Amino acid sequence: MRKSLLSHRNPRILIHSHALVDYRGVIASPGALLLEGDSIIDVGTPQAIGTPDGVQFTQIDKVVTPTVVNAHTHLDLSKVGTCPPKNSFTEWVTEVVLPIRSDEEGVEDGVLKGIALSKAGGSVIVGDIAGSLEAAEIVQANMPFARSYVELLGLGQRQQSAIDRIDALPDHVDLSPHALYSCGEQVFHACFQSGRRVSTHLSETLEEIESVRDAHGPLVEHAKKVGSWDESVQPWGEHPIEAFLKVAGQHTCIAAHLNYLDTNHLPLLASSNITVAYCPRASTYFGHTNHRWKEMIDAGINVVLGTDSLLCLDTPDRISVIDEMRLLYSRDGGDPLQLLNMATVHGATALGFDSSLVTLEKGRIAGLLAFENVRDPLSSIFESSTMPTWVCPTESVQNA
Repeated sequence: MRKSLLSHRNPRILIHSHALVDYRGVIASPGALLLEGDSIIDVGTPQAIGTPDGVQFTQIDKVVTPTVVNAHTHLDLSKVGTCPPKNSFTEWVTEVVLPIRSDEEGVEDGVLKGIALSKAGGSVIVGDIAGSLEAAEIVQANMPFARSYVELLGLGQRQQSAIDRIDALPDHVDLSPHALYSCGEQVFHACFQSGRRVSTHLSETLEEIESVRDAHGPLVEHAKKVGSWDESVQPWGEHPIEAFLKVAGQHTCIAAHLNYLDTNHLPLLASSNITVAYCPRASTYFGHTNHRWKEMIDAGINVVLGTDSLLCLDTPDRISVIDEMRLLYSRDGGDPLQLLNMATVHGATALGFDSSLVTLEKGRIAGLLAFENVRDPLSSIFESSTMPTWVCPTESVQNA
């Protein structure tokens, strides 16, 4: 992302813009924002706000919005950049992900690159799935609005070591039991009972359904090959969504992907406290089609947006939920306000942050973005092919 339009901080800044847009739509056109530090003091039209004494005035002939929220990403997988798809999901895990995760000396470089690309994509509020505590600590040290979920693996006799790890983790990190095919029921129960926030992968592939329901297929063969499977492992005996809903109960959590679900799962999910993090480009990358995100929303399920890792994106220069919104707008005819809700207030709430951080209301903000004008304010966000600039970087993006 290009350098911020405001190169230094002032106690009070008055911004006039072409328009102001947040999850509610166009707030004002033309628009005015009065800022003090990282907080909005007043918002409205230039006429309504006027020109208070002692402010720095800046004219921005662009559409100003809040920063967006990436509810599911893997920043520590960023070091090698984007990667062409493999023949299968297990092949991708074996040949691409595992070598990155085994390179302990490259963790810091990978995470720092991921952080920079997230900021380049307009996100400083992220739900990051960290492959190690080291990765989580680096994210939290550099992104004050990040939610770091440390990934856990543990099947059969290995469940206890995963549970012991939960107890050893510092309080400021949260938990990501990887998936039902890589974590046993005891691990999931321990995660939910820990009092920490939980994020997991759910119903991502057809192979996952086969593995969870019947203990067969390539994911099971992979687990046996890498030594994470033993004779005590038992299949869940049902569809991953049904099994997960039973173990989760009414606990709040984020479940990423849900590329495969049946119609009867919609009311079950709606009656739970599960938020679905949909990663459109990652789904496309792995060949999944016809995601039912619109039906989920219509059923009353909270759906938010994520990117998954840089590996499966088509934008090597950024990790951005803005690209996810634009894809759903152009491909699926997504409603602009619905997409803005998914990418801002719903995502922030799912991660446990105050939704006011991503609205143009009085109070603290996580950051502001400026989009080039196209036809109208909403078109400027969804129909443009260019990325926005940072308008007002708060402490979280000062070094972007």
